[in-house]
Amino acid sequence: MTVGEAMERAAALRPGDAIADSTKHAWLRELDGTLRAQLFGPGSGAGFQSAGADLSWNGGLDDGVELLVPAPFDRLYPHYLCAMIDGALGEIDRYSGEMSQYNSMLAEFTLWLRRRRPPRPARVKW
Repeated sequence: MTVGEAMERAAALRPGDAIADSTKHAWLRELDGTLRAQLFGPGSGAGFQSAGADLSWNGGLDDGVELLVPAPFDRLYPHYLCAMIDGALGEIDRYSGEMSQYNSMLAEFTLWLRRRRPPRPARVKW
């Protein structure tokens, strides 16, 4: 999913919101940076090194920038943006619902990653 696609889907779910696009771009950059730090350690992100709003940030984002999480798990981005919009506007119930959906989709993605890339066995010396 690209930045533009995520923004379009979020706009369809929250038409007429008063949040600037630059703020939404910053949220996407922060999310991709957080996901990269939490899910991909140094050298473990093969296939994910070139994607992500955090890597393409230059004071803003182009709508064609590819986001970090691949399809079909990329549907988490519009829900994350909606949650951030709802939180910023004080819509706590809507925020909670959107974050529940986002967290569920993120859990699916992390399970897929774990199955695809099992952790390396650790060697322990006694």
